[in-house]
Amino acid sequence: SVPGVIFMYLTLYQWEIKSGKEQQFIDAWTRLTEQVQRTTPNVSAKLLKSHEGRLVALIEWPSQKAWESQTSKNTDLLAQQALMECVVQLETLVPMECLKELKPTS
Repeated sequence: SVPGVIFMYLTLYQWEIKSGKEQQFIDAWTRLTEQVQRTTPNVSAKLLKSHEGRLVALIEWPSQKAWESQTSKNTDLLAQQALMECVVQLETLVPMECLKELKPTS
């Protein structure tokens, strides 16, 4: 999370990655996500690995509008191609609206 920013919209993506392609995927995902962060302020992203070996991204957006507008801004076609070369299956889980966020206490 970004300090001082309340995220009102979250998206969750899950990928099954081809054997031996995990690092290529991570590198491409990082390039694409950094581009989103440069063009859309206050976006937080985490790339996780499930116990089943799938990669999962949790992206936190300041608003639904910010999420909707970012798709037209992503122009790194080489990174998109490199990412998709790694993917067996992509599942976009339903975008979610944040109802309440509890921050850790000191």
